Amino acid sequence: MTASAPAWPSMSYDSLPIPAAVFELLAYLIVGAAAVLAFVTGWLSINAAVVITVLLLSYLMVLSWVRLGHGRHPVFLFLCTMMLFQGGRLIGYCLGAEPTPMRIILLGTNFDIPRYQQGITLCCVAIASICAYLPARWSYREVVLPVSPSVQRYLPYLYLVFACSWPAQFFKSYKYYEYVMAHGGYLALFLNHGAVTATVPFLVRAMSLVPFPVFITIFVLERRQRFLWVSTILYMTSTVVMLALGSRGAIVTLLFTLWWVTRIKTRKLPSIVILAALTTGLLFVGDFVRQVRAESSGFGAKFGPIRAITTEGAPLNMTEMAVKYRDHFNRYSSTYLLYELTSGFVGLDNLHYRPGQSLDLDASALLNPTLLNQGNRVASSYLGEAYIAGGIAAVVLVSLTIGVALSFVYNRCDHPAFAVLLALTLQDFLIMPRAQLLDWLTVLARNLLMLTIVWTGWMIYSFITSIRNIRDVSHRGSTLPE
Repeated sequence: MTASAPAWPSMSYDSLPIPAAVFELLAYLIVGAAAVLAFVTGWLSINAAVVITVLLLSYLMVLSWVRLGHGRHPVFLFLCTMMLFQGGRLIGYCLGAEPTPMRIILLGTNFDIPRYQQGITLCCVAIASICAYLPARWSYREVVLPVSPSVQRYLPYLYLVFACSWPAQFFKSYKYYEYVMAHGGYLALFLNHGAVTATVPFLVRAMSLVPFPVFITIFVLERRQRFLWVSTILYMTSTVVMLALGSRGAIVTLLFTLWWVTRIKTRKLPSIVILAALTTGLLFVGDFVRQVRAESSGFGAKFGPIRAITTEGAPLNMTEMAVKYRDHFNRYSSTYLLYELTSGFVGLDNLHYRPGQSLDLDASALLNPTLLNQGNRVASSYLGEAYIAGGIAAVVLVSLTIGVALSFVYNRCDHPAFAVLLALTLQDFLIMPRAQLLDWLTVLARNLLMLTIVWTGWMIYSFITSIRNIRDVSHRGSTLPE
């Protein structure tokens, strides 16, 4: 080396900070590997593994609350629904309400799967929660949706569209309720979808798709509390009918979505107690309706706070079904995804069931074809569908993708367009632990289509109002004294 060669400065490795998320990841890997080793060698019983899974999910929820802005990041809510829908039965066991949390009790069946398959199920739930949390932990930054005067001009038009389309949604909900009550109750919704929709004219059904995306857009943009309360109460009145039928999952996730939107619009610490109280109240009402429905159909039912949470954890059985019967369902893995791409526009029902349409229908047909023909159906599970497609590796990949997608959009929610986009899809992401893998995508496409139509109407509305303003200005100019 010559004397003229440049001298490279030495790098100070002490100045390179190691993200705290790395240490959290290492801790999860160590604890997970130790738990798996203990389970495989027989040192850890299945009941002890249930308790460890509940503790892990609870710890992740607390961590996401503390590390991710006290509920500001949507992954916190995703972990809450994961705990509710996949961990409800596990919580019931820890609190003494469910003696056999891993037993499959769907559609009148009652059986246990092998111990190692129960372990795989718990592993899928735990690793999916970790994989959804880590991308958010790694890339989190505080995002506050600023007040943007430029978007306030859309609100009068949005309120006009909401006022014109809301009656259609309310009418559709009422007609569905009327049909269901006249045809045996809640199960009629799933038995013959065509007959249910035929009770409402096509134009009314199409118009009833408009209020949800418009309401969400209003909720994101509006800052005046009295207008928010009025629009929220109006929208909720059209969904109360579904709660009266016993459908509560969609309403709970909608409540979570509205709470999240409120959270990113301010720097104030939120009241998680209010959210928990409202969610518990909805679960109580829904579980009470379930009890009445179960008693009228001949099945025994119990009612109580812990029982309501345990009931919501039924999708864990669907994940177990996917693990046990993976070879049976695997041949339909691709067709499940194809049908899901149209589920937001074309509904599937039990009467026209064909194998390969959806995992929940196939599982119901496998468990009890008689009850399937009567309108009964089990809840689905994205964990089960991912496991069928590619095992635990697919569960890891899909859950990481959920965490990355939520983090990517959240980090851009200081722009109103991204805040509206995430608010439109968040409800479907939150319901994924008890829903199909791609339902969120087709519902997003439907909502964006409705907003595109609304935007076209805005162009016409703004053109008409601009002409009126020009006429008013010219009229005032012609009446001025010379």
